[in-house]
Amino acid sequence: MRRGTLPLWLALTFVAVLPATAHAAASDDWPCVQRKVSELSLASVWSGPPLDLDSGKWRRDPDIASLVERLAARRTSEDEARKAITALAASSGDAKRDKLLALLAGLFETINGERSHIIAGIERYGRKQKQLAEALREETAKLDSLRKDANADKSSFAQMNEQLTWSLRVFDERQRSLRFVCEVPVLIEQRLFVLVRAIEAALQ
Repeated sequence: MRRGTLPLWLALTFVAVLPATAHAAASDDWPCVQRKVSELSLASVWSGPPLDLDSGKWRRDPDIASLVERLAARRTSEDEARKAITALAASSGDAKRDKLLALLAGLFETINGERSHIIAGIERYGRKQKQLAEALREETAKLDSLRKDANADKSSFAQMNEQLTWSLRVFDERQRSLRFVCEVPVLIEQRLFVLVRAIEAALQ
């Protein structure tokens, strides 16, 4: 068997992708181009009256707790969410303000918590990519040494070459998926902003 280099497309992938990953995770394990914000501040989405975010009062109202769960779920469309907020305002009478602010507190706590959980997951993803990049560099160096060794076993070289080719493909697929993974916190933040604006309008 001829002992040559890896296929060209894999070599290019290795050269182009691995340094980018190492640079992105140089200071920590955050792999996204978006700036990492572990938790949102209430002031970043809300400029209305103060909210009680510590007591968890909204959880003690079954209707509000149920609505928070429904509206926080991304499967609920923004249009459906706006209609539900408008319906709550219309049916709450004198308690409208308290109900809407409780809903807002619940949505902020729930969605911000979900977002933080996803941020932590992305960081774990980045840490894994960083570890994979280092392992691939080591394997590439070993394979290169084996290729240059005239006495090396051909079957061992072929096996290492096949394994490295597969590992590079896996790494490349994971790297490609990062673009979509990194957008999730942004989409969640945008959804929270839409819900907050709907509540703000219903308070008028």
